[in-house]
Amino acid sequence: MRRFIQIQSYLSMTILSAIQVHTCSSFISPAQSLCHSPFCSSTEFRKSGIQFLSRSEDDVSAIPSFIQSPVLQQVYPALLSHVGQFGNPNIPLGTTDGKRCKTLRRLAFENKLTAEEMDLLTSMSFRFSSFEDIYEEADFDECLERLVKYEKEHKDNYQIPKKYKPDPELGAWVMMIRRIGRDTVGPDRRKKLDDIGFAWVSLRKCGSAFMKNYRNLKERLEACSKVNDEGVWEVVDKEGVKAVLADESVMKWVVAQRHTAEKGNLIEARCDYLDQLPGLNWKEAT
Repeated sequence: MRRFIQIQSYLSMTILSAIQVHTCSSFISPAQSLCHSPFCSSTEFRKSGIQFLSRSEDDVSAIPSFIQSPVLQQVYPALLSHVGQFGNPNIPLGTTDGKRCKTLRRLAFENKLTAEEMDLLTSMSFRFSSFEDIYEEADFDECLERLVKYEKEHKDNYQIPKKYKPDPELGAWVMMIRRIGRDTVGPDRRKKLDDIGFAWVSLRKCGSAFMKNYRNLKERLEACSKVNDEGVWEVVDKEGVKAVLADESVMKWVVAQRHTAEKGNLIEARCDYLDQLPGLNWKEAT
């Protein structure tokens, strides 16, 4: 606990320094705008007329000495910069640093980060693996065993809530299996689930607002496309795609997802879903 509090204090001074620079930038000249935080160098950039400071990736002296992970050492300056700009360290996936963040989440899930590194990331409000990443990261057979145990206790035909408080990972895992679907989950896993009498359709209130909008857009775009020999969707009806994307409500939703991603608040699984939509480059939607 003491270590966590020390790290919070350490980080707070860093963020406070960045806020002071942000607040006072309109009152001082560029030559006077120096960051006194140990995490910053004199590298400067401007956005929307406001001056921020970021540190050079070559300036390793600013990285806390307790950081042992090479990945965290590489991405740490970018995390601080993102906090200064957007208030969170969750860099979108479509960048080199975003991919490093994804690697950090995997390392955390595999318990390959030290306690001090985990405390530091937690203090920064770093988003670790989301529920929608669980299916790829969790041990299938172990989750299946826990699911059977759940059914023996509740006897509700595997209608486990998405946010099942006693075991949130299991609830998310079941949700993702249903989202993937029986036809595409893989023959071995499908057989194991069928053998326990798994209910492939949830009787609970259907899906999130994101998935409802996503499924609707996906169906409309795939109706204008076909799967090629490599198993990838490609557009065959360009006019049909144009008509779909001319729908004002569709583009309003797509642009909203881009803005959410730019703020670091769109989970990687949803970014991946959007990347798979044929005929749409959602990252450039306006």
